[in-house]
Amino acid sequence: MTANTMPPEPPVASFDFSSGPLRGTQLMLYAGRLLHHGVGHMESVALGAIAAVSVGYQRDAQRIGRGVMLVLTAVVLFALFRPLGALAASAGAEVADGQAVGQLLRAAMRALEAFAGLMPVVGVALLAWGGTLIAFGWQGTTTLVLTLPAAERVYAVRGRNHLLADFAELLAERVAKHGR
Repeated sequence: MTANTMPPEPPVASFDFSSGPLRGTQLMLYAGRLLHHGVGHMESVALGAIAAVSVGYQRDAQRIGRGVMLVLTAVVLFALFRPLGALAASAGAEVADGQAVGQLLRAAMRALEAFAGLMPVVGVALLAWGGTLIAFGWQGTTTLVLTLPAAERVYAVRGRNHLLADFAELLAERVAKHGR
C-alpha cells in the first residue's frame, strides 16, 4: 500500500532561532500555514486561525535593576573591607590574653578580620554578576506574539532582531490576505 503524497511546497519565508530557549528550531511560513518545528517538536497553525500578529523589542528593566543592585552592593563591600579589617585587627590587639573571655573576643576579632579580607573577593564576584545582568538586560528581547482564538504563542530571541521583525511583517501581511 502506497501513500499518496504531495511534493512539499516551498516556504514563503523562514526564520531560524540560533540562540535562547528556541535554539535549533525554525518558523516556516507557507501559503496557508505557519510551521514551527525542531528536533522532536512540530506545530502547524493555519493562517486563518491567527487573530493577530505582533512583534516588539524591549529591554529587561527588572534584570537591569537587579544588576545595578549587585554592583552597588559590591561598591559597599569595597568601601567597608579596609575599615572593618583595621577595626577588627586593632580591637583584637587590645584584648587581654589571660582570660577566657579575652581569648574568645580575640578569636571573634580574628574571624571578623578574616571576613573583612574576603569582602573584596565577594565584591568582585558581585560586580561581575551585576555587570552581566546589566548587559543582558540592556541587550533586551525581540518577541513575536501570535494571538489565536484560545491561546497565544510567544517566540522570543535575545537582542534587537530585525530578521524576526521582517518575518513578522510578512506573516502579518499573509494573515491579513488570508482573512479576506
